[in-house]
Amino acid sequence: MPGLFPQTRQRCVGVQIGQQSIKLVELSRSQGRFKLQSYAMEPLPAGLVNDQTGAEAKSVVPVLLRALEKAQVIARDAIIAMPDGQVICKSLEVEAGLSEVELELHVRFEAEQYIPYALDDMALDFELQDHPSNHTGPARVLMVACRQEALEWHCSVLTGAGLVPRVVAVQAHALVRGVEAMTAGQALNGAVAVVDFAPHTILLSIVQQGQVIYVRELLCGQATAGAQAFETTIVEELERELGLFADSGVDGRIGLIVLAGEAAMDPLLAQRVESRLGTPTRIANPFALMDLDPSLTPEALLCDAPVLLTACGLALRGFD
Repeated sequence: MPGLFPQTRQRCVGVQIGQQSIKLVELSRSQGRFKLQSYAMEPLPAGLVNDQTGAEAKSVVPVLLRALEKAQVIARDAIIAMPDGQVICKSLEVEAGLSEVELELHVRFEAEQYIPYALDDMALDFELQDHPSNHTGPARVLMVACRQEALEWHCSVLTGAGLVPRVVAVQAHALVRGVEAMTAGQALNGAVAVVDFAPHTILLSIVQQGQVIYVRELLCGQATAGAQAFETTIVEELERELGLFADSGVDGRIGLIVLAGEAAMDPLLAQRVESRLGTPTRIANPFALMDLDPSLTPEALLCDAPVLLTACGLALRGFD
């Protein structure tokens, strides 16, 4: 996988190709502070909604070009997300002190055990996440793999629009970075529950210590009897699912609930969730602690920020 662990850069654009639209966020960094330079959202043609990678990449490129032009993006270095369903992630424990060659051989051996496809058809990468200071205990390695053809599809969309694919990231990891951006420097009394109102689905992700440790789809049915009925259904289902999380044996309590996606823009929903569950609840805004380009309208950004959580996390990935 190209550039999963890139060099530090000063201006990057995160590109999220979703089910119904392309979202992009351009960030810069100066003297340790991030600045939102621009962002845009552009709908995808109806025929591409269900399976983007089933279509030719060149059919998606014009949509990305329109988004880049709308936002007047300057950055050429781009980070794109692979959908979670197209990626295999596995945390491995390895012996400390292995050389780079030994570590690569070990990861490849492990990949043969966990990946149900021929490795020649897969793009495989890994990152040494931590290791004991005394070099005697096991070290932890994150292994990431995806189909080579899916990787090439996403990269060709970027290159077709004149961008340079510096990082191909995992969508769940980008979500974590977006959450960390909006909670930086804050003392959280527990894990963060992110409720993402995506098209046709509502996804609950529990984020703890920089990782997504629990994922469930909220089964809210077709709540079409009005906004209040929809909100009631959401709150009840979220309460039930968080109760299941508490009973799952995973060590962690919820200290904050973050609402993301279009439905999250309604402040009354956040108030109802917090009142019912007794847990601090906020509407997602990963740019709250960042500087803003003067051309951006703060009022418009407040409305758009909840749908840009993952795209922001992608752009942040380029500065590692």
